[in-house]
Amino acid sequence: MTNAQRKALSRMAEMNSSSNDSKPEPTHSSAFCPHEAGAYYLATVGTAAKIINLFAKEIEPPVHTYTITVIHFEQDADSGRWIWFDGKENQSPRKNQDGWRLGSKKLYDTREGAEAELQRVMVKNGDRVTKVHDLPDCMTQLRKIRSAHHPDRNNPDSDHDLYQSVVEKIDRMRAVSA
Repeated sequence: MTNAQRKALSRMAEMNSSSNDSKPEPTHSSAFCPHEAGAYYLATVGTAAKIINLFAKEIEPPVHTYTITVIHFEQDADSGRWIWFDGKENQSPRKNQDGWRLGSKKLYDTREGAEAELQRVMVKNGDRVTKVHDLPDCMTQLRKIRSAHHPDRNNPDSDHDLYQSVVEKIDRMRAVSA
């Protein structure tokens, strides 16, 4: 649909509503209205700081960190806007063509959507993807994997991505059982 077609449709809608002498209902698409669960998810990719050695023969690729932040919006009593405090400033969601955004990052309605975005970025960055649903459902096996790859045990062979996935799987299993 072109912009001209959209404008024509909106004009027709305005003319129809004015002929009925009733005020048009506000649409939820133009104003932010959180869904029933009240939470949104933000997929964040960061780069872990590394000291750069200018005389190194081989430059190592950056270490990326991947997190999913749960965003809970609150309505500002004075302005009526929905805001989220990120630790430094209040941010309000804004709308663009593909959905709601917070700053430059896309907000996801479901955790699965945010996870899919992180998996896509991990593949793009060349990181090995450890999917939570590929892990076993046995708590004993998960604990063995977690202890074998624990990063604080000074194990050079430890797999931090696998460790994080196991921790997340254990947390999910506890949340389901509770």
